[in-house]
Amino acid sequence: MYYRLHNHCKLVEGASRGAIYDFASAKVYSINRGALELLQACQAAAATELFDVNCPDNQVYLQFLDSLTAKGLGSLYLTPPQHQPMEPELADQTAKIDFLWLELTSACNNKCLHCYTASGPAVQETDKVSHDRWLDIIAEARQAGATAIQLIGGEPLLYKNWQELVIKAGDAGFEFIEIFTNATLIQDTDIDFFKRYNVSIATTIYADNAKVHDRVTLHPGSFDKTMTAINKLLAAGIPLRIASIIMKANETQADNIMKLCTRLGVEPTPPDIVRPTGRGNDAALTPTLYTKQPIQPPFYTDEYSFTQAQKYHSCLTGKIAITASGDVIPCIFARSQTCGNILTATLHEVLNGEPLKAIWRTTKDQVEKCQDCEYRYACNDCRPLAQSSDRQNRWLACSVGCSYDPYTGQWNCNEKTTKQIGGETQ
Repeated sequence: MYYRLHNHCKLVEGASRGAIYDFASAKVYSINRGALELLQACQAAAATELFDVNCPDNQVYLQFLDSLTAKGLGSLYLTPPQHQPMEPELADQTAKIDFLWLELTSACNNKCLHCYTASGPAVQETDKVSHDRWLDIIAEARQAGATAIQLIGGEPLLYKNWQELVIKAGDAGFEFIEIFTNATLIQDTDIDFFKRYNVSIATTIYADNAKVHDRVTLHPGSFDKTMTAINKLLAAGIPLRIASIIMKANETQADNIMKLCTRLGVEPTPPDIVRPTGRGNDAALTPTLYTKQPIQPPFYTDEYSFTQAQKYHSCLTGKIAITASGDVIPCIFARSQTCGNILTATLHEVLNGEPLKAIWRTTKDQVEKCQDCEYRYACNDCRPLAQSSDRQNRWLACSVGCSYDPYTGQWNCNEKTTKQIGGETQ
C-alpha cells in the first residue's frame, strides 16, 4: 500500500513544521514535523514498509492520511503511482521587464513630510535625463517586453513635456499608462488629454479635511485643489486610484480616508505606513496609533506563482524605476540598490546586467528567517521595507510585520487567526 500527495500538491519543509500547497483549492496547509516526515517517507517507500497498519498504536498515522484524502490532497494506492509531469504552460519562465516607473523630475510643488525622494519646491536640481533619452527609454522598454508604465516625480506635471511622453508610450503599444500626481496642477485641458490618450491617474490624500492633509503636504490649499481635481476626473470617467500614507501627523485619519474613498466611488485600500526612506527616514514621523495588518495565515497560491517564487522575487521581478538622475533601481523605495544608469548604458544592458538579475532572483530561500519557513513560497515580501527597517541596512533582512517563528512553529497569540484541525493549520 502506497500513499502519495496528488500532483496538484507540493510538500514544503520548514524548520519545525511543513506545509502542503494545494493548487486545486489555492490553499496552504501547515502540518507538524511528524506529519511532514511521514509524507516525506511515503514518497520513497510503501506505507506498509513504514509502519504496521494493523497495529492499534499506528492508527493515528492512518487517520492523518485519511484526513488528507478527505480534503482531496492525496490517495492510497495498491501499486506505486506514476508521477505526472508539470504542464508545460506552468513551467518556469525567464523573467523579463513588465512594468517601469519614470521619475521625470525631482521638483514638486508640495513638500510632504514623508517624501521618499525628498522632493520639493526648493529641491537641489538633480534632473539629468534629457527629453530625447526619456523618449528612447520608453521605446527600449516596450521593445524589451514592458506593457505598463507610470510617470512619477517629484510632481510629474511639472515636467514640461510630459504629454509627449504619454503619446510616445501610447504609440509604442503600452497597454497601461498611469500618472501618479498630487493632482493640484491638473487643468481641464489635462483631463481632456487623459481621456483622449487612455491615461489612468493615481493620487494621494492624507485626510478627509484640509487641516490635516495640508499639515502633511506643507502646501496650504493643497487639499482643496486635489479634491477639485478628483471630482473632475471622476466626472470625466478617468480611471482613478487613491493612495494614502499614515504617519504621526495623520494617524487618526485611516478610517476617514477609506470612508471618503467609498463616498467618492473609488475602491478604498488600507493605507500604507510611512516608509523610512528620504524625508520619511525620521522616527518622529512613525505613527503610534495605526498599524497595518500583520503577515498571518491563511495563505493562498497557485502552481505558477509557487514555481516562480522558487526562482524570483514575487514583487520586484519584472519591475524597474528610473530616477531623474538616470539611475535604475528595482523599486521606487529601493533607493540604495542601483543597478545601472541609462545615461551611461542602454536599457538592454541594464536589464541583462548581473546587479538587476540578482535583485530579481532574491527569493525567500535567501532571506533571514523566511528561508526556514514553510510558508515562504506563498507569503508576500517587501525587500526595500525590510532593508530600510533593519539596523544594519541588510538587503536580506527578515520581512517586516511577521510574527511567526518557524523554529518553534508558533505565531504571536494575539495575531494567530487559524485553527488546528487534526494536527494541521490552514
